Order: sequence, then structure tokens, then C-alpha cells
Amino acid sequence: MTEELTTVRDACARTLENTARTLHLGASGTEFVAAFRAMTDHWGAARPHDLPLSDVSPDGSPVEYAVDLGGLAPALQFAMEPLTAGVPARDPVAARAIMPLLAGRYGAGATRWSALADRLLPDDAHGPHVSMYGAEIRADAPIRFKAWFYLNVAGPDGAFDLLYTALERMGTTHLWPVVQAHVHRTGEDVPFLLSLDLADDPAARVKVYFRHFAADVEEVAAVLKAYPGFEPGEVRAFCKVMMGGRRRFSDQPAVTCVSLFDAQNFDRAAATLYVPLWTYAEHDGEVRQRVHRALAAWPQALHRYDSVLAGIAHRGLDAGTGIHNYISWQPGRTRPRVKVYLSPEMHDVTPPPLGVSQQDHLSRQTTARGRTE
Repeated sequence: MTEELTTVRDACARTLENTARTLHLGASGTEFVAAFRAMTDHWGAARPHDLPLSDVSPDGSPVEYAVDLGGLAPALQFAMEPLTAGVPARDPVAARAIMPLLAGRYGAGATRWSALADRLLPDDAHGPHVSMYGAEIRADAPIRFKAWFYLNVAGPDGAFDLLYTALERMGTTHLWPVVQAHVHRTGEDVPFLLSLDLADDPAARVKVYFRHFAADVEEVAAVLKAYPGFEPGEVRAFCKVMMGGRRRFSDQPAVTCVSLFDAQNFDRAAATLYVPLWTYAEHDGEVRQRVHRALAAWPQALHRYDSVLAGIAHRGLDAGTGIHNYISWQPGRTRPRVKVYLSPEMHDVTPPPLGVSQQDHLSRQTTARGRTE
């Protein structure tokens, strides 16, 4: 747990700055940190416990860092939740203010966001959170911005209806069968996030994230085998390594994401697997050992991972879990695309399943019914 000697904004900006330097992002990294500061200006001088608990990281920290380990060129991403001191996280005012900032200062595309905001950022949101925003940078490339919307804002059973409405607003209801096909177990394969690349570009991605409650690795592999490159044996092997040999996601559900944009251009949509890391290991040192086993064939990826982890971790890795949030995996022609998602761990170690901010809502989880039937 970090000492509250500085503001949340300054502490996280410094970590981003150091990580960008580790990844040799140069001037692009400097611009990236400046964008983070602009997006978190509303936090002001807030310390960690001044802000409501966030859903971005499981311990309630309002920021998550992600590093692409598999690519030849490094990429750095952050996600943040718009929060205001003394105001519940479900309040949409701060979330609504981010988009005009990104559009006006950085030219981010607001067309799809504007089509959805009144439904996905409601004043009477049911769930504890409404949105997250993020950005990603590669050396000598422009910053890419992204927004995530929570699909439980209309109530625990309204995720599919809200998702269909969102596709309708974007004129993409022809992609609804892609969503339906991703649900193998009604009531347990649950959509919980919709994300938009914030660019007014036909290539801008639209993604849906699913939790797969109580799934075993066979069931997760069965969901993914419909997508290019996802061989069931490789999916099972990766999950088992990252879960220490476990076969079932009994505590924290696996997550998959399907990119609906890709479904418009290829025979089959692109997907990503996310394995949760903070609930299936004794401590972060054990997680690090598993990452090394999973990526043993790619020493460059491991060097990148170790360098970034050393700069973000502020305690011994064997003191608990919570620095590692997720690891994502996509197959590739020569190497997989792997990202590791890390927390600044500003509140505590060893957070519970679904994170501290979701504990009061566990009994009201979405049942994923409605339009899937």
C-alpha cells in the first residue's frame, strides 16, 4: 500500500513517466503523460482515500497500467476512472466531462460516444460504476484514446438489452449475432463492458467484454475456438500455466473480449482472452514465475516485463497479490500478443474477487438473459 504523501494524480503520472522511460518511448511518452494529467485534472489534490473506490484496479486504485509484451515495438496503456472526491463513482458528471476534453484538445472522435452517452451514462445508474477512459501510446505514433461503458447501469438483468440498444444507436445491429454466438452458457457468460476507440474512423474498434462465471478452462477454450488462431490446446495450456495448474475459474471469472469492428471485415471476429491474476496465486512473486514460464520462448518480452514490473512494484512481490491484475493473450502468426495489466496498489494488498468496489453488488450480478433467448 502506498503512503499518502502525494496526490493520486502526481503519483500515477510519475509512474507513467518512469515506465515510458523504461520502454524508451521518448517524446511520445512525454506527450502521453501530459494527456494523463489532462484527463485526471479533476482529481486535483486528492489522495487515494479522498476518492471513492474505483473498479479500474481490484484494490480500488483509480488507475491501471498495461504493457504490450509480445510486440516488437513497446506499447504503454493506462485506464482511469473519472472520479470526484466525496461523490459516488456512479455519478456520471466527471465521465461526461472527459469526452469534450479529449475531442477539443486531442481531436478524439466523439460521434459514437455521443450516440450512446445519454443511455450509458445515466443519472440513475444502477451499478457502482459508469465508465473508464484510457489511452495507448507507441513510439512515434499518435496517442489512441478509448472509453469503456458498464453495461449494468440499467440494472442487473438489463445488460443485453442495453447492449442491443447501443448497437442500434451505432447502426450496427447486424453484428448482434456475433454477441449471441459468444454466449455458450446463458446466465453465466455475461457481458459487462462495451468499449469504443475514440476515433471518427471506420477502422475504430467497438468491443464487448464478457465475464465467464464458474467456467473451467475447457469451457473458455470452447468459447474462443470460433475465432481465428485460438486452438483449444493452446488456450488450455496458457490458462493452466497462469492459474498454477487449476482447471476452473472458481473465484474470479475469466474474461473474453470480442471486437465487433473486426466482424465487419473478416469472416470471423477477433477475440482476446484475459486471465485474472490476483485470486489464483499466493503472491505476486508466484505470478511473476508463471509469466516467465508462459513467455519462456520470448526473452525480449520477459525483459520488458521484468523492467516494467520493477518500476511499478513498491513492495516485495511475496507480500501478497494485487500488483498484477490480468494478463491478456491473443494468438499470432509468429508470436502471441500478450499484455500485462498492473495496479499502483494504492489501498491494500490481496484484493477480493471482482474487487473491493464491487463487494456490495455481488448478489445482484447480471444474469445475461433477455435477448439471448
